[in-house]
Amino acid sequence: MAILLLLVLALVLWSVRLLHGAYRLQDFSLLLASGLVAVSAGGVIFVYSLMNDCVGYLSQGSPMIEAESPLTMSDVAYFNSGSDRKFWDASPVRQDNVAPITTP
Repeated sequence: MAILLLLVLALVLWSVRLLHGAYRLQDFSLLLASGLVAVSAGGVIFVYSLMNDCVGYLSQGSPMIEAESPLTMSDVAYFNSGSDRKFWDASPVRQDNVAPITTP
């Protein structure tokens, strides 16, 4: 913010200096240049105010729904033994000595 304030201040001072030179030399082109520099200083302030409101709105954010929250290591189950492998195996097999279920 301080950099933008210094930029706007420098643009306004430059505009006043051009305006003073236009008055002293009776030059219309310096008068137009002074107006353009003043408009650009106003444009910097306008864009800053727009972006400040936009960034403020976006930074508020909404709380994440639990289903959308990322997984952490404490949420992931870690099984080290081979006996747990049967339970988490992706191929469905019946345990009562019947033929395995086939999926199309």
